[in-house]
Amino acid sequence: NLKHKVISQFEEVVPDDCIIATNTSALPIRDVAAKAKRPENILGMHYFSPVDKMPLLEIIQHEGTSKETASRAVATGLKQGKTVIVVKDVPGFYVNRCL
Repeated sequence: NLKHKVISQFEEVVPDDCIIATNTSALPIRDVAAKAKRPENILGMHYFSPVDKMPLLEIIQHEGTSKETASRAVATGLKQGKTVIVVKDVPGFYVNRCL
């Protein structure tokens, strides 16, 4: 699939500690990370539109996401002024399940 191809190409040129985040809310993050060389560096960062007005940011971890990757993503979201919640990789993440 296209995301796997992009991640594969991306991993060839970025440092080993680079976090690769996807904004998808439709695909399981574990599936996005499935063919990655460094799946521990892949997670979801689900922003809401319009991004400049919506304060919430969901950080979505799959079972292989490292604690360091999740912590760095949370820190990035907080620096952006977002209200950050960390959620599991389940259909709809948190907010979509609440709607």
